[in-house]
Amino acid sequence: MQITASMVNELRQKTGVGMMQCKKALTETDGDMEKAVELLRKQGAAVAAKRADKAANEGKIYLVDASNRGVAFELSCETEPVSKNEDFCALADLATKAVKENDIRSVEALKDACVDGVKINDRLQDVLVKIQENIDFRKLAVVDCNENEALGFYSHMNGKIGVIVRLAYEGNPSDKEALVRTAKDIAMQAAAFAPVAVNSAAVPAETIEKEREIARAQIENSGKATKPEFVDRQIEGRVAKVLKEIVLEDQEFFMSDKNPKKLSVKDYLTSLASGFGLTSLKVVDFVRFERGN
Repeated sequence: MQITASMVNELRQKTGVGMMQCKKALTETDGDMEKAVELLRKQGAAVAAKRADKAANEGKIYLVDASNRGVAFELSCETEPVSKNEDFCALADLATKAVKENDIRSVEALKDACVDGVKINDRLQDVLVKIQENIDFRKLAVVDCNENEALGFYSHMNGKIGVIVRLAYEGNPSDKEALVRTAKDIAMQAAAFAPVAVNSAAVPAETIEKEREIARAQIENSGKATKPEFVDRQIEGRVAKVLKEIVLEDQEFFMSDKNPKKLSVKDYLTSLASGFGLTSLKVVDFVRFERGN
C-alpha cells in the first residue's frame, strides 16, 4: 500500500512522533493507522525498557488541590530541559486533570486513568517515543481533607520539592483563608527542614534505634571517661535532640517575624488558635516529595 504524506501527517498528529518514524510505522503495518499507533506505543515501551538503567533524577513534583483531598505526584525524566518540554508539560497537565476528576491513589491507577478519551499510559508511551528519554510517574500520594481540616500546598524551586500539609482544628474559624495560609506556612517549614514525621510517636522505631546506635558510638569514640550509669542518659539526650530536628511539630517555626518567641510548630499553632476563633489547631498529616528521591 502506498504511504501518502497525509497519512504520515495524520499519524504524526495522533502521536506527536517524528515524520520518519511515522512513515516507517505505517510502512511496517501496511498503512493501518490503528496498528501503526499501537506499534509506536509498543516502541515507546521498548524505549522505556532500553533506558530503564538511565538515571531519571530530573522532572517535577506536581501538587493538585482536588477539593476534599490534596494529591502530589512526580513526573520524572533524565535531563532538566525535558521537564520544560511542551509534550512533557502536556502529559503532566493531562495527569493533573485525571487526578482532579478521579479518586486516584496510586501511580498504577493514574496510568490506567482516561481523560477526554485518552489513557494516561498511552500518552506516556507517545511521549517516550518522541523524546527518547526515561520518563515515568515515579510516585503519588494523597492527603484527604475531612470536616474541620484545612490543606496547605507549597511548591519549592519550580517543583523540586512539593509539600502538602493537613491541619485539624476545633471550633468555627473566623477566617478560613487565613487558616489555609497558615497551613501553607507549615508546608514551607516542611519543605525547608525535611521532617520525617508529624510527632515523635510517628517516627519509625528503626530510625530511633539507629540514632541510639550513632549516639552510643559517638560517646564511646569521644575518648572521654564516662560512667556506665550515665551513658544511657546521654544517649537518650542526644536522641531527643535529633528528634527535635526531624519531628515537624517539635521543630522551631522558622518565620522569625511571625514567631519572635521562637516557639515550636506545635506551640506556634496553639498560640494562633484563639485568634482564629478555635479551641485547638494542630498538624495531623503531611506529604513531602523531593525530586529524584
